[in-house]
This record gives sequence, C-alpha cells and structure tokens, in this order.
Amino acid sequence: MKPRETRRKAYLAAVPLLALAMLASGCSRTIGWGVVLWPPEGSALAYGAVVPVYFQSNITKSYAVGVPGEKAKEELELWRVELHRSPRAARRAAEASAATASLLGITARDGLLLRDKPEVGAEQVFRLKLDQEVKLLAEVEGEAVTTGSQVLEGRWYLALADDGTRGYVFSNQLLLWDVAREPRPAQGAGKQAMDAREADLYDKLWRPDYFRTMVAEGRVDLGSYHPRYGLFADLLRKQVRVERPGFSKFYNFTSIERREDGSFLLVPTGASFAFSASGDLVFTPPEADIPPELAAAALANAPAGRKPAAGSVPISFAFIEQREDPREVMAAEERRRLSLLTDLVRDGEQFVSDTHGSLVITRSGRVTWAGHEAMSPVPIPADAGDTGSVSMDLFLSPALAAEWTGAFTFRFDGGELPAVRFAYRVTETGLELAHIDPSLVRNAVVEAPGGLGTDASFTRYR
Repeated sequence: MKPRETRRKAYLAAVPLLALAMLASGCSRTIGWGVVLWPPEGSALAYGAVVPVYFQSNITKSYAVGVPGEKAKEELELWRVELHRSPRAARRAAEASAATASLLGITARDGLLLRDKPEVGAEQVFRLKLDQEVKLLAEVEGEAVTTGSQVLEGRWYLALADDGTRGYVFSNQLLLWDVAREPRPAQGAGKQAMDAREADLYDKLWRPDYFRTMVAEGRVDLGSYHPRYGLFADLLRKQVRVERPGFSKFYNFTSIERREDGSFLLVPTGASFAFSASGDLVFTPPEADIPPELAAAALANAPAGRKPAAGSVPISFAFIEQREDPREVMAAEERRRLSLLTDLVRDGEQFVSDTHGSLVITRSGRVTWAGHEAMSPVPIPADAGDTGSVSMDLFLSPALAAEWTGAFTFRFDGGELPAVRFAYRVTETGLELAHIDPSLVRNAVVEAPGGLGTDASFTRYR
C-alpha cells in the first residue's frame, strides 16, 4: 500500500475539474449530509461529526465535505463517511453511534479476522495485522465465544478496516482505544508478527476428526459428538485445551516455537501441533499425558509384524475446522431417533411372548418388561427391575443391517441403571430381539462378523 501522503497527492491529482471548481467557488449545494466514521490522519474533522456533503467522485471513490464552523472543505474516501439525505437523519445516526464514535481497536496479534456475521464460524472477510487499527462502529449481539465450556470475555463489534471493508470482530484480542480521551497505546509495539499458520490455531474452531466421519456416514453418536469436544486455544491466557473422549488436558504455554519440520511446539509443555496438507490440525501431547488405555489401544492397532515397544507409540489427535453447527447436527440426530421409535411402535406398543413375558415400548421412550426372567441374570441383571427407557442410539454394520431392522439400548431403572443392547427385527407378527455384547460396539456402531442369533421373539398385541 502507498504511504498516506503519496496516496493523498495521487487523489488530489485525480479529482475531476468540476469538483475543484466547486471547492474553489465555495458552492453550497449539497448532495446530502454525512457522519464522519474515521477521519484520516491530520484531518480537521472529528470522529462522529455531522458534515455537509457537496460532491461524490465515482472515479476516486470520494466525497467533498465541509468542515463544521469553517469555510474549508476536505476530500474523504467514501467508506470514511456514512451518507444521509438530511441533516436530521445524519444527527440521529450520530447520536445512535455516540458510544463508539471515537472508539478504535488495536489488534493484539497478527491474523485477527473480520467475519461477515458475529459468529466464530462465519465467513472471513478481512485479516488484520498485528498492531493494526480498526474502527469499531457499533457493539452488536453475537454468538457466545467459548473455549471448551468456558465463555470468553469480550464483545462483538461491527468494525471497519482501513481499506473500507466492514465485518464483525470479537474484542477478546483487541486493545480498545478511545481516540478522543487518550493517546494511542503502544501495547503492540515491538511484537513479532504471528506465523500465519499459527494464527489458524486461534481463528478456527477445531473439532475432533470423527465429527466429519459421523456426519458424512449419517452415524452420529451423541455420546461423543458434542460441543464440549474439540481443541480450544486462548491467545491472551496462553492456553490450549484439548477435549476428546478419554482425554482432557489444559496446556499453559509461554511461547510457541516453529520447528524445522513445520510443526509448532508449545513451550514449555512438550505438546506440539502441526497442519496436514488438507488443512487439518494434528495435536501431539507429551507421552506422559497419554492415558494407559489409549496407549494400549494404539499398541494393539499397530500394523502386524511392526509392533513397537510398549510406551513408544506416539499418540496424536486430528481435528478439523468446524463447518456444521454441532447443535443442529445433534438436533437432527434426535429427530432421526424419534422417527425410528415412532416407526417401531406405529402398529402397537405392546408385545407378548410365552417365554419372555410382556414388553411395552411407548412413543415417549419408556419401557415396561414384565417377565424377562428368562434373560436374567444375563444379559439383564437380576436387580434391573421391570421399567426403564429406550434409546435408538446404535447403528448396524452393513452386514447386520441386511438382516436386522435396527438396534437400541434399554436402560432399566433398577440397580445402577444397567444398559442392555439389542438388535431388533420387525416381523409380520411382531418383534425379534438379539442381545448385543458391549464388545461388539465401537463408536455406537455394532460389528458382529459372525452375525447375531435371535434371543427373544414377541407377538405384537393389537
């Protein structure tokens, strides 16, 4: 970008002759009234001033405006002025924005984003540099910004970049500066610009990679697909929080170092992160932080014939940039489950069997199973009781789906709320059940290479 004085000279050279003649003659005809949003350096105009607008140049994209209380006129780029048809409308607009009229923000790091909506996942419209000024036009209501379950302090603002781009910015990484009341803070002076790749750690909302797989395959496990899971980075607190099923850690760092291989080290934690060719984030915690069960699973899943020594398997977690709103995905899954339950009991809620008693499944998800003693103590514990709830929370592998209608979990009210899982098959006369051993379930998907045998048959009572 050209220096300010060079740009001004170029501007003056380009102003059409008609505009120069109007300025020289002091012509008083106006095209409207404006509110000065962001006067340039050295201007006689104040922030939030209401001024007459005499001329608009479509060539230089500027206005010729009057200076209040003087005969002088100035030329301002269009984006620096908010144009109104009448002085009354301009004064009302100035009064409405008085609280932020002279409020600027100074970026605390390189790469801070302006977005098209006051939401973390909204489209990016401008990337700010370290120590860059941005004009804050108005405080707005926006999405709560969290790191894990903790809500970050800060506010959303409609902002104006110094090239005229408008967007929304969250103030957590801004130093607020009231130009009318104080000199410019030097908070950002001398700081090194953040690596553009490192900035992605803060700018994007990172979710476990299995979020993408679950959505793509239509198999959303609400136990592990939840907004509490993800990688959440807070620059001001210098903290990274990693949340996945079976792993939960905070990492407080003093600095981030880029290594020769392109990865980043959180000093002094020993944790590191890198970005894949596709843009995913790969986080590697220190070996000492890995729970024994995760280390054992990694060892078991290592390729046959290349089993490393115990404790030498590096564990990394992949995260993807959030695209869908998890709450919308979860709501859609809840609707899917309700639809399955409705289909199951559409022709009647009561099922009877000579050997397995009476089974009632209601549309509200409650279960009463009297006479299930034939299946106690395995798989139904003896103290389970006769009542409980049903959840359509399981998915069948393709092979099982060819033989069975679906699968669900009964959670009985007795004892310690034991969960018992069944595949079910709707027949012409009723319902068949097959017990699912917990070892056959992974990420809510049932895999049984040898198939499942029928354990109970019921006739629907109509």
